[in-house]
Amino acid sequence: MIKGVIAFVILAVIAGALGYRWYEQQIALQQRQEEQIVELNQQVKKMQGENETLKAQLAKVQDEEGRLAATNELLTKAIEQSKLTGKIAEKPLNLPYPPK
Repeated sequence: MIKGVIAFVILAVIAGALGYRWYEQQIALQQRQEEQIVELNQQVKKMQGENETLKAQLAKVQDEEGRLAATNELLTKAIEQSKLTGKIAEKPLNLPYPPK
């Protein structure tokens, strides 16, 4: 019976050591994952900031494109009229110079 108790104690110590080692590994894994989450959250915030900046820049470019398209249309009409009449319009077009 003493041999059985000794074997049980030895197995319990081995199982406890293995369980503790597994526990430490799980804690280390959890810490690494938490660090990765923090890093990824920082990257997300940075990307969101860049996204807002790019949206603002895109809006400016689209506004400029619309303005240039309107100016181009005015110039096209003026050219067509000058071809028909042979005269250049007396009133100069309101064209911004230099472009904004």
